[in-house]
Amino acid sequence: MKQIIFTLLAVLLLLNGCSHVMSEANLKLAEPSVNFAALAANPEAFVGKIILVGGIIVEVQSSGDISQIEVSQLELLKNGVPDEDSNSGGHFLALTSQLIDPEVYRPGQLVTLIGEVKGKKVQKLQDVDYSYPLLATRELRPFRSSEPFTRTTNPYQNQFGDEKFLGRPPGLADGEPRRLY
Repeated sequence: MKQIIFTLLAVLLLLNGCSHVMSEANLKLAEPSVNFAALAANPEAFVGKIILVGGIIVEVQSSGDISQIEVSQLELLKNGVPDEDSNSGGHFLALTSQLIDPEVYRPGQLVTLIGEVKGKKVQKLQDVDYSYPLLATRELRPFRSSEPFTRTTNPYQNQFGDEKFLGRPPGLADGEPRRLY
């Protein structure tokens, strides 16, 4: 009996660890067949479709009861969190009527959203007219950016002092003396 309970708890923990960051109801509405490259190339072809997309906030503008979030798109991991190591496919604009706290939704903040494609909006991006896909936000989820990894935090990480610890294969390089610890 204890073994069955332990197995059920383990399965529940595993399933919880694999859960998506967005609500199940909105995920069912999102169309997984829409990729961002196609959307960026022709936003009008996808008007009315609901998509899941994410990236890094570039700018937030609020005017009255509408907020506009400019996002540099990134690929999403399986759980819906933006992959900081992926390349951006371009920028998009997300409109929302919910109150946007500038301390939470700030430039550099990772965000995932589910939104309805409304077409495109042309505005300046680095002094060039840029055609942004325009989304009406249904669900918005911010994330903290991961902290950059610093090599100096672990005194045992780089014992050779050449700052190439992570780039080298395991073992001693040619000519390195063996140290007794």
